[in-house]
Amino acid sequence: MKTKSILITLLFFLSFSFIIGQPKSNSDKKPSQSLQVSIYDLGSEKYGNLSLDDILNTYKGKVIYLDFWASWCGPCKREMPYSQKLKKELNGKDVAFVYISTDNNTDKWEAAIDQLQINGIHYRANPKVRNQIIQRFNLQYIPRYVLIDKSGKVVDENANRPSNPQTKQDIEKLL
Repeated sequence: MKTKSILITLLFFLSFSFIIGQPKSNSDKKPSQSLQVSIYDLGSEKYGNLSLDDILNTYKGKVIYLDFWASWCGPCKREMPYSQKLKKELNGKDVAFVYISTDNNTDKWEAAIDQLQINGIHYRANPKVRNQIIQRFNLQYIPRYVLIDKSGKVVDENANRPSNPQTKQDIEKLL
């Protein structure tokens, strides 16, 4: 009985310290000086109430190129240099490159953004938003890309990868 009580107390304190140790907002973190990023951890209190619609509505009036990825996904990481190149080629145009990570670990997600030098708008999905993404786009694998027009209509649920030269043309058609 005493051992059980000690274990429960220990679990409580570990859980509590884990929660307390989590950053309240990752958008205030300073990434590497060369990066220009906006980071929104939907697992934090500050952004936890955002829905997928809230995120998408933020960019209404622009073409949206959604990139679903994770820090542990090799194919996702291999596409990032192409994504950055595509973003540079379309710089100044009404297009938002929005990265939504399915990572469970905030530190690994942030480290990957820094290591891969992924400039842009980043969200780490919480379970609620992950479920919304799965329901809306039938997301079963990553990397996965979605192309949305300026009015908010999904044009392609399985858009080409950034490494595909057709991707730039697909985006430009919607501008």
